[in-house]
Amino acid sequence: MFEKYILMMIFAAFLGTYLSRVLPYVFFKHKKENQNLLFIQKNMPLLIIIVLFFYTFYGVDFTHSPYGLDMILACVFIFLFHLKFKNALLSIILGTIFYMICLRL
Repeated sequence: MFEKYILMMIFAAFLGTYLSRVLPYVFFKHKKENQNLLFIQKNMPLLIIIVLFFYTFYGVDFTHSPYGLDMILACVFIFLFHLKFKNALLSIILGTIFYMICLRL
């Protein structure tokens, strides 16, 4: 009984995910591109990065040692590295490695 319940939940999650990916293409196949949607599509990555940036620094305590220095150094490193190589995946991976090294020191 328990295995049947788990399989039904997995299938429901699969169906919801699949339909949410496929149905927009089916419904909006013949629609003209909307200018507002193009604006959002162009600027959404920047907005997500800004939200993540502020969310990252939300819990940092700047009043006690190390005063958020590890986070600030990691953000500066990621920023400079991304400006140089323009590769988001490489920036994320190396930024995470750099931050983990900063935490250990």
